[in-house]
Amino acid sequence: MQASSAWRWVYNPEQQQLSIELGDGLSHLCPYKTSRLAPLYAMNAAFTLEDAQAFQTIYDALHALDRWSPTLIMQAALNHSILQRFGRPQMPQSWHFQQAEESTFDTFEAGTPLCLNSGFANAEFVLLAADDEFAECMLLDDAMALSEIKQIRQFDVIKVLHNRMQEHPLMRSSQQLDIVPKQA
Repeated sequence: MQASSAWRWVYNPEQQQLSIELGDGLSHLCPYKTSRLAPLYAMNAAFTLEDAQAFQTIYDALHALDRWSPTLIMQAALNHSILQRFGRPQMPQSWHFQQAEESTFDTFEAGTPLCLNSGFANAEFVLLAADDEFAECMLLDDAMALSEIKQIRQFDVIKVLHNRMQEHPLMRSSQQLDIVPKQA
């Protein structure tokens, strides 16, 4: 799937609904509350090169792993484009997650799958962006309990310290073990 120059951003202020018109009568509705987004105004604007690059980065990375449905991959990539263009900065919420036993991330590339563990649940995420200290991660599972009373939903994004990210089983290398014969 490739992002298209025919895709359009549409915001309806009466319904307070942002969508991406994909053509052929298809559209993707933004799953985020308007409070999570920068102030919006009535618009019907073209998808820019930056929007297409944000989409393609996540789409290609997840599609290459052949683990998730095409629909989920498409929605995750479109939601990433929404957040890249209209998302408000958010505060870290690392306290919800357990520290990884060891950090296995040497590079932080957008599109890398990872796991986060809240102590109540372990869930699959995709890395959207990272700086020297924090990473923004999008939930790919249906939902994740963060506490007895709080949960996040699919495609919610949470910002965490790097030491909270755990390697996704798909990313574990299939290195062959070096077997050293016993000395007699």
